[in-house]
Amino acid sequence: MKCDNCGEREATVHYTEIEDGEKKETHLCDECYREKLTMGQKVVEFTEVLQKLFQGAKRDRALMGGAICPCCGMSLAEFQASGRLGCPNDYKVFGDQLKPLLEKIQHDVRHVGKVPSRAGPEAREKNELIRLRRELERAVQREEYERAAQVRDEIRRLSGGGDAD
Repeated sequence: MKCDNCGEREATVHYTEIEDGEKKETHLCDECYREKLTMGQKVVEFTEVLQKLFQGAKRDRALMGGAICPCCGMSLAEFQASGRLGCPNDYKVFGDQLKPLLEKIQHDVRHVGKVPSRAGPEAREKNELIRLRRELERAVQREEYERAAQVRDEIRRLSGGGDAD
């Protein structure tokens, strides 16, 4: 397509103007486009528009949902709506809000996971002791002293501390 202005060179810039409800398409070559720019029209780069839109969206999300992860751009409101975090950094950014939820789901803020079968009996015993100590702590917090005593005795038995009597 030839330039609408000079009619000689190939048009590389295509833009549409709407004035008083009428649409006007213009196709210009690079030289004619530069001349038109010097007449006072300002061209905004597409990346500049995207950056401003993204900054506005981040600002809106921050107002709606508090903090925003600088890595993935997720807000707390988005996590609450989807139930999924965007990246590992979200655990740091939303840590205060996630701790009660993690404690409710996992009974702790740190996920231990399963012990690999090839780890051997020592690793299984160690993880069992960790689990029992957490259970003991929860029983004491709930003032379930009989259960706490049973768990304490089990911890002593596993750790080689002898009988609880």
